[in-house]
Amino acid sequence: MTDNATQTLSIDTNPHKIVAGRYLVDPIHTRVLFKVRHFGVSNYWGEFLSPVGWLEIDPDYPENTSLEVSVPTAQIKTNSIHLDEELRSGEWFDADSFPSITLTGRGLKMLSDARAVFEGYFTLHGVARQVAFGVDFIGGGRNPFKGGPTIGFEATAVISRTEFGVSAKYPIVGDRVEIIVSAAFDFA
Repeated sequence: MTDNATQTLSIDTNPHKIVAGRYLVDPIHTRVLFKVRHFGVSNYWGEFLSPVGWLEIDPDYPENTSLEVSVPTAQIKTNSIHLDEELRSGEWFDADSFPSITLTGRGLKMLSDARAVFEGYFTLHGVARQVAFGVDFIGGGRNPFKGGPTIGFEATAVISRTEFGVSAKYPIVGDRVEIIVSAAFDFA
């Protein structure tokens, strides 16, 4: 066990210093959130727990970046146990028939040193569509507990839930859903 007094943190915000290779999602430190307009007067937030997947990245060749991540639809969490059960049902996500939401793809289009667009196939409710995620590099360095490289990103996208066949309670619950991901990856 490491003594907390001797732990150090050395993070670099320069994405060109990312260690090339395959990284695995750190499910404890990755958040997959969504927000949707509720009754037209507020935004309602939820989260999908237990994300899994990998990222293969080389800062010298961002166009070759590949990603495959998923979240289990049964692991949806809001501030209401009753709503969580309803969202798992056939009326909404139908977790029994469609157990995962996935994002797969290849290639980063760099907009600046630390900002890019990742366009991949987003599969929800059995429907796959190309969705563009804006991606910001947060930082990279050595994981102070595991010793290996670790990197982090934030990504956002907007989807139309009805285009994916999730139309329950529309228009009372909005169609536009913002997806917000704060992702941590550890070297495989």
